[in-house]
Amino acid sequence: MYSILADIVVYIHFGFVFFVIFGGFIYYLWSNCPYLHLPAVFWGLWIELSGSVCPLTPIENWLIEHSGGVSYRSSFIEQHITQFLYPTDLDQNIKYYLAAGLIVINLIIYIHIMRKKSRRKNMSVHDRINQRALEQEKKSFF
Repeated sequence: MYSILADIVVYIHFGFVFFVIFGGFIYYLWSNCPYLHLPAVFWGLWIELSGSVCPLTPIENWLIEHSGGVSYRSSFIEQHITQFLYPTDLDQNIKYYLAAGLIVINLIIYIHIMRKKSRRKNMSVHDRINQRALEQEKKSFF
């Protein structure tokens, strides 16, 4: 049971990291996403740059210890997800590059979002109606 819970926590951890990196794209599906995504980005930057430990890491370790070690863990998790979350040769300079990359990726996403919003704001009423009709056509299956 502990090993299954440990795997679930690893998946959640991996999902959170993926959300921190690419969560800005969810804005196109849900316009309130930045209210969750931006705090997650700042959290990720703080963890990366301060050398702190994410609270999920001790939970994962505790569950792994209580499951009897890593012998029961599946190869997918061990080889792909865990290695992604905890690379062995990560020095401080690489952490700075990763943090800079995170900032750049999210700046690009949010600049695009802001430009799209400003274009929409400057549209005439007629253009907005046409745009909404086009969006509805894209959503329809037929």
